[in-house]
Amino acid sequence: MLNLSEAAKVSGQPKSAIWRAVNSGRLPAARTFAGDYRIDPAELHRVFPPGAELATDIIVSLKRDTELERAEAASMQEQIERLFEVGRQIRKELDDAATPSTPPLAPA
Repeated sequence: MLNLSEAAKVSGQPKSAIWRAVNSGRLPAARTFAGDYRIDPAELHRVFPPGAELATDIIVSLKRDTELERAEAASMQEQIERLFEVGRQIRKELDDAATPSTPPLAPA
C-alpha cells in the first residue's frame, strides 16, 4: 500500500492529481486513523497506467500557457487603466476650457 506521495512518485503524477482521483472516487483508497490515504498499487496503475506521465507534461504545458495568458491579461489591464487615465485628463482639460474664467474685478 502506498501513501499519496509514494503514489505520485510511482505514477509520475503530481500529488494533487492523485488526491483529486481519490477524492472523486475514481481511485479507491483506505484512510488510516491518522487521516492518511493508503492506495493499492494495482488500483493506482489501473487509474494512472504507465506512460500517463505524458498527461502530466501536457498539463504542465497548459499551465505555462495559462500563466502566459495571465501575464498578457495583466498587461492589457494596465494599458486599459492608462487609457482611462488619459480619458480623464482630456475630459478635465475640456471641462476647464469650457468653464468661462471670471475677469478680475476693476478697482472702484
